[in-house]
Amino acid sequence: MYLNIEQMVPPEVMPDLTTRSVGVVSNFSQNNVVVAGENTIVLPCDADTLRELVAQTFANAGVMDRVVILDSLLYHPDSTTTHILTGAEVSALCQQLEVDMLYSIDYACLTFNPTARFISHPLNAYLCTRTYTPDRDSIRGTSVMDKETLDYWVDDANEISHLVPQIPHLLAEAAIKPYLPSWTERERVFYHDRLSYALREARIYVQEGNWDAAASHWRSLTTSRLKAYRFMAAYNLALYYEMTDNIDAALSSLDQAEQEIANPLIEQYREVLTHRQKELEQLKAWEEQR
Repeated sequence: MYLNIEQMVPPEVMPDLTTRSVGVVSNFSQNNVVVAGENTIVLPCDADTLRELVAQTFANAGVMDRVVILDSLLYHPDSTTTHILTGAEVSALCQQLEVDMLYSIDYACLTFNPTARFISHPLNAYLCTRTYTPDRDSIRGTSVMDKETLDYWVDDANEISHLVPQIPHLLAEAAIKPYLPSWTERERVFYHDRLSYALREARIYVQEGNWDAAASHWRSLTTSRLKAYRFMAAYNLALYYEMTDNIDAALSSLDQAEQEIANPLIEQYREVLTHRQKELEQLKAWEEQR
């Protein structure tokens, strides 16, 4: 049986342990926006407002010890292309601002297509940010959000005027997202059998989210006379331990399941657990940096 579970995953962008301060830079002009398709309305974002909101979000999230806003602009007002910072610019700015890293917002806008065949129409975010450190000659990391549909819909073009003040807030939330842990839905397998009272009851508890009660029933089957039930119990207990973030115990339980029955799902799940263990280590490292 398949089960969807929610897990917290580490940020897409993990700052180095030595990176404890950041300078937020506006590096785009109103002319530097994505080229949209026919009938698409582009909603530009005020660079100064977005820069301040991103800096505030960084500060509130506790990702950095110190957050600095760069007041001066790095682009020419009439520019239509992104300005990639040079090593000299990065070193000079980091020294002046006394920061370990620069966070450059290179372009940001929302788009809306009123002709799309929906009752309501989705808003799409176009966002490009880059991070620079003075000890590297090249760009440290680039996060490009290309037409990501936000969880925000409008009924018609008349709503746009009311939406404009919210654009920087929507984009600031999207900009900081790669730097924060998030929840994701994943699919897992667990075994049940209508002929087994313990497995039937455990299934009910799993559906209710009572994993401890489910594990109690699975443990009762680890000494079953039937090899199939011992296998199911050990495999399901691996899932229980994963849900409690005890990956070592989960891997050990999976080994016990393999001793009962050689099943191709075991190796697949072992790879999943190994990946999950790395994620938990990254989450712990992120917490320690705060």
